[in-house]
Amino acid sequence: MRKILVILTITIGVFLGGCALTSDNDGDYYTEEELTTLIENLIPEVSVETSYDLSSFENAITQMTEVVRTGVIGIGAISDVSSGTGSGVVYKYEDGKYFVVTNAHVLVHSGSELVNEEIIETYYEATTVMITYEKNGLQIDVYDDIEVLGYDLTTDLAVLTFESDDEFEIIPMADSYQLEVGQFVFAVGNPLGFEYYGTVTMGIVSGTTRYVTDGDFSATLIQHDAAISPGNSGGALLNLDGELIGINNMKIIDDLVTGIGFAIPSNTVKRIVADLEDDGIVTRPYLGISTNAYENNCGLDYGVCVNVLSDGAAEAAGLINGDIIIGYMNADMTEFLEILNFNNLKEAILNSSVGEKVTIKYIRNGTEYISNIVILGTHPDD
Repeated sequence: MRKILVILTITIGVFLGGCALTSDNDGDYYTEEELTTLIENLIPEVSVETSYDLSSFENAITQMTEVVRTGVIGIGAISDVSSGTGSGVVYKYEDGKYFVVTNAHVLVHSGSELVNEEIIETYYEATTVMITYEKNGLQIDVYDDIEVLGYDLTTDLAVLTFESDDEFEIIPMADSYQLEVGQFVFAVGNPLGFEYYGTVTMGIVSGTTRYVTDGDFSATLIQHDAAISPGNSGGALLNLDGELIGINNMKIIDDLVTGIGFAIPSNTVKRIVADLEDDGIVTRPYLGISTNAYENNCGLDYGVCVNVLSDGAAEAAGLINGDIIIGYMNADMTEFLEILNFNNLKEAILNSSVGEKVTIKYIRNGTEYISNIVILGTHPDD
């Protein structure tokens, strides 16, 4: 800003002088145009030229999609109440099996039944699962050697494996904590069925931590505006490097709304698939705090003002009521994750595991503290 002020001051001086000429030591005179040119040459910051190589950007997109297209497959599922199609992302190959992450709602369908004269929502697991992919422009369907390892309705994630002699790209997972609003993202999936297999759409990140609840579902999501439709569920949200930053799972459908879609962050995906691979069950970690999710009642405009619950990691860490959590670090982190609000903290806890060691940074009476290392326990509901 200081340089800008200097430039403006000099320029104003020139214009106030009108057509008056300024002399150098030899008695020669500079015109206004010559003096302006001299100033620009002395201070190059006044003239900035920016160019965009759209051709290289386009090439990067086409190369990325060419690589990942065999890593996003189709999934068909039939249950006792309905049938449908979705998408899945191949994230690992081990012991002759491909591991696929998708949405739980692709494999588990909701219905209702009458129990004691009351209608309750019931979930029906798929009785038939099909893997679909393209080869040489032809659709290949696989029904055999498919195993559903488990699913989690809270985060809407599921893991299955299948065997095939064909090769599929393994999609690496990015660090979703590094996402920034405005970053380009690409959705790959199968909207409206396999007739549009492998559709690619582009958008930007509109929000990195949107807390969404809907029935059993409760998680912090990435908001983006890449076009997604029924059938994109379980498909990939990728960055320009072809890394998985999220699993698309829902969007807002309303006549007044356009381009509000959501994806489960890759860091959440990493944690959930690890549990599902282990025993097919997700066990949630427990910090042991309660808070107002939408405002800080401790006088700051950032952080999470907590009430500490009994027998939780927060109590073991030495926190007390009224402390403000501003940082969180688990075993996979080399520095504290900044906690600005409840959504940040909820996502950080969800992305950790039961039994994992964590450290908390907090403020008490205006002084910043770092807790001792504590171990996350199991959520009481689990």
